[in-house]
Amino acid sequence: MIISIINKKGGVGKTSFGFSIAKDLELYLQSNDASIIESIYPNMSKISAQPKLIDNCVYDFGGFVSAGVLDIATKSDFIIVPCTALYNSILRTSETINELKEVNKNIIVLITDYTSVEDKEQVENALKSSFKNLKYFYFKRSKILENSMRLGGSFKELGEASPLLKVAYRNFLGEYDRLLKTLKSI
Repeated sequence: MIISIINKKGGVGKTSFGFSIAKDLELYLQSNDASIIESIYPNMSKISAQPKLIDNCVYDFGGFVSAGVLDIATKSDFIIVPCTALYNSILRTSETINELKEVNKNIIVLITDYTSVEDKEQVENALKSSFKNLKYFYFKRSKILENSMRLGGSFKELGEASPLLKVAYRNFLGEYDRLLKTLKSI
């Protein structure tokens, strides 16, 4: 399985989702962007300016799309594009999807970090008006993204850490489980 997580816009959750997906599906993780992945996912992650194409890997590509990235994206089973409700995020996400849909049609959009139904609908309406046939997943603002990076636990691991966290993260984890099932469906 090869999964690429890409968006030209930074700060949309690429690294948090990439790390959690890789850890929960027992896949390798590579990134072309400076981050803490090598320290929180030792022996299974690597940061490199030119990531190598390998099987069973999640690729967390920094806020740009370059030639090497497009080659891996072409060969990916899924491309995941996270997007927040910020106007610039929606614009950059549209640009990213427009470039990627030419090389791979299996694109999943994660609407992340929204705080209200209006925010969610704004992103959804903007993207679905141009990209009707994509799969969409919805992740309301949650401390789980920050805690995942800070504590080195995947989303599933954090949800299983205590009954209180399981309740606190319930909606997020329900949608995350739906995402994992989709990724495992290939």
